[in-house]
Amino acid sequence: QEAASAVLVELGKRFLNKVMEEVLGQFQPGILPHPFVLRTFADLAVANVFGMVPFLNSILGTLLPVLGTARADSMKCVCCY
Repeated sequence: QEAASAVLVELGKRFLNKVMEEVLGQFQPGILPHPFVLRTFADLAVANVFGMVPFLNSILGTLLPVLGTARADSMKCVCCY
């Protein structure tokens, strides 16, 4: 999972729209996403700051309603990351 996330981040440096299209497909409303999906978003934001700005509304709009369901400490850490 870590290696796949790293590959997506590297691809996102040049092809951010395509990568985000695929990752956002795994990011469903009402369901807490897998920790590596959130970590991939965070790493993409570090790698391509200005490219991620248009996606922030979609990411935060989907994530904020389910943040209260993050019970495990590892998931809370990923959400903060």
